[in-house]
Amino acid sequence: LILQAFSITFFGEWGDNSQLATIGLATDENPFGVILGGVLGQALCTTVAVFGGKSLASQISEKMVNMDMDVFTILMHVALSVGVLFIVFGIQSFLSTVE
Repeated sequence: LILQAFSITFFGEWGDNSQLATIGLATDENPFGVILGGVLGQALCTTVAVFGGKSLASQISEKMVNMDMDVFTILMHVALSVGVLFIVFGIQSFLSTVE
């Protein structure tokens, strides 16, 4: 259980915006203060997630959560596809010449 929780948190946070912001903060501030603040912030977020998830689990079914996540995943794939198309069209219009 501890290894699972560690892995989920570690790999979920690796390379995200909060890690990049923490790197920036550590360049100007005391690294030990940044470490302590980061650990406390992550602990608070994890605590809220655990107790909030436990509370939600008693009110909604796992099947409902899975269906919602399926819909969310599909929407994120659509958004990503639209974003990729936007970038492709942007590059194409930048490279094309107007006659």
